[in-house]
Amino acid sequence: MPRPRPLPPALQAQPFTIRQATDAGLTRRRTRALDLASPCHGVRAPAAVEITLLIRARGLALATGAVVSHLSAAALWGFPLPLRFEDHNIIHLTSRDGARAVRRKKVRGHRLPLAEDEISDGRYVACTSPLRTWLDLAGILTLQELVIAGDFLLRRKAPLSTAQALDAFLAEKKGRTGYTKALKARALIRANTDSPKETELRLLLTAAGLPEPGINVPMFDETGGWIQDPDMSYDEFKIAIQYDGAHHATPAQRRSDIYRDENARGLGWLVLVLTQLDLDPLIPGMEPSAVTKVRRALTSRGWKSAR
Repeated sequence: MPRPRPLPPALQAQPFTIRQATDAGLTRRRTRALDLASPCHGVRAPAAVEITLLIRARGLALATGAVVSHLSAAALWGFPLPLRFEDHNIIHLTSRDGARAVRRKKVRGHRLPLAEDEISDGRYVACTSPLRTWLDLAGILTLQELVIAGDFLLRRKAPLSTAQALDAFLAEKKGRTGYTKALKARALIRANTDSPKETELRLLLTAAGLPEPGINVPMFDETGGWIQDPDMSYDEFKIAIQYDGAHHATPAQRRSDIYRDENARGLGWLVLVLTQLDLDPLIPGMEPSAVTKVRRALTSRGWKSAR
């Protein structure tokens, strides 16, 4: 059996439409060869290419001219999403210029007006901008989940936007779908966070009536030397809160954490190290130990509840 004709270089590493293939000189028969896979109807890709979310999204965007949006765009941007949305079997697409919503198998089509600055034309696929994606999530996520996604937008390292840009964006969306919930979430969003779990912990504490802690506020010694940026802290009471995720379990990280916290304790700080076990109540309805521990620490340093 003769080997299939080699693909032109431009078609060798990414999806392409049948029309692109024929424009490149391939025959219809060649597009049905076994060395090609079909991420979606009307689109081909080299069989050796892993069919990831990006590849599927690119293929569908090529075939339909639509923009990847909602949960699919959120996944491409890296937004932290709840476990129930881990399976990206369904691709969300928003049609451009008010065109009819895409109707295809394993596609959730949307018909929404998109401004030019709400579309990010990436190297591989066009998707909604980070701000627009976050707004579209308002119709899908809970309020807390939307705040976590909003903190991710304004995170300390490699933020996708700024607080000023977010406020300006929302000011133009009054009355639009998702606006009311987005505005409620905005009041709870904070910049410069490092992880979704830290956001979850902050929201847990404030919901329990505890004062809102500072985020990554630098700690200095008596000479002005920098000690650390605790995940959260109450500077007035010299209480630092560290949330330790899974990566803190390595021996090297543990040694670094111990050194970090001992320095803070030597300066009179009370350091609380919390984990996922502290966020989850032992039984439904029971107060999470994170709340109990932080309340006890605050009380021991002179804080009095207003309740």
